[in-house]
Amino acid sequence: MKIETVKAYPVGLPLAEDLRWGAMSVSTKGGIVVEVVTSDGLVGIGEAGFSAEYFSTVGPIVNQQLGPMIVGRDPRDVSSLWHDMMRATHMWGRRGIETYALSGIDMALWDLLGKITGQPVHRLLGTYKPSVRAYFAPSLKAPAKAVAEAAAAARDGYTAIKLRVDGDLDAAVHVVGSVRDAVGAGVDLMVDANMAYDRRGALALAKELQPLQVSWLEEPIMSRSLSQYVAGHAWLADRVDIPLAGGESLLTRYEYVDLMGELPFDVIQPDAASVGGISELKRVADMASAWNLQCVPHIGCSSGTGIGLAAGLQVILSCENAPLIEVDAYGGLGWEGFLENPPVVENGWLWATDAVGIGVTIADRAAERFGIAADGPA
Repeated sequence: MKIETVKAYPVGLPLAEDLRWGAMSVSTKGGIVVEVVTSDGLVGIGEAGFSAEYFSTVGPIVNQQLGPMIVGRDPRDVSSLWHDMMRATHMWGRRGIETYALSGIDMALWDLLGKITGQPVHRLLGTYKPSVRAYFAPSLKAPAKAVAEAAAAARDGYTAIKLRVDGDLDAAVHVVGSVRDAVGAGVDLMVDANMAYDRRGALALAKELQPLQVSWLEEPIMSRSLSQYVAGHAWLADRVDIPLAGGESLLTRYEYVDLMGELPFDVIQPDAASVGGISELKRVADMASAWNLQCVPHIGCSSGTGIGLAAGLQVILSCENAPLIEVDAYGGLGWEGFLENPPVVENGWLWATDAVGIGVTIADRAAERFGIAADGPA
């Protein structure tokens, strides 16, 4: 069995209104799908990065550089292929947008391995648990809308919700307090500040959130470098009792070495679609376990394909230190016909299935139905 083709293409679904996460907003939910096809006709699927907007840079790396170099290789040699692709980026990227491309290919290779062996990926990794509690992750909203969405999520069975806030301290505390009043003490609340504060502002925010029983404060400090990111959040961690979370934009285990050594975060958040695929997400999660840290993988809420969520779920089910999974509050094309069997939250939980590979399948002609124009070369 050999790899015959590797292809990336963008898909998306226009939104009725823009969704905003911190500094990022989207008018179309979508992602970059990667398909690896074998000489036997099997197809593995993956997702590269958080958004279809990256296709003009990620697409050519998959289609013209990393993909062609693994054609003719055995798809079961996942680790060998991963390291060969990583070494190939040494002189022109190493850990940047090319790691998104690598992530999508690796995810597709794991999906293939599951299909070849007739097993779900969580079995191949070594299943630890049959289910994981989901947390509801809406976009940045005005207080009244945030309260309404959180109350509805609690009625639907969610027992954990992550709120987004911006750099307005008073507004941030008001919205979190309003949601806490609406959902009561039985729902865990997390807060994502999306690097909207300097370190003094982040300290003030954390102290205001402490009485509201916030389970974690995510990436509050604006950082322009990895050393600043680690040092700033380590400084904050030494001054507050509220747990801190972060790491969603770090790429490969090599960047996590510096992060974990300084212990700025209690919860780390690598993403299978960017950190280096399922292979690297599992490695980072195991590193976190060695430091007694929780790993709650980031899921790109700007995507909505359901592929990255399915891949993250497979890894989480194999980890003893992964107690939660992020679930986009607004679904997307994965739940509107792009996938035949998208992941479905049941009373606030996601459950393992016996579906092979990463557990989801692209519907017939879905690539045509949801295809969007690609900016730049494919």
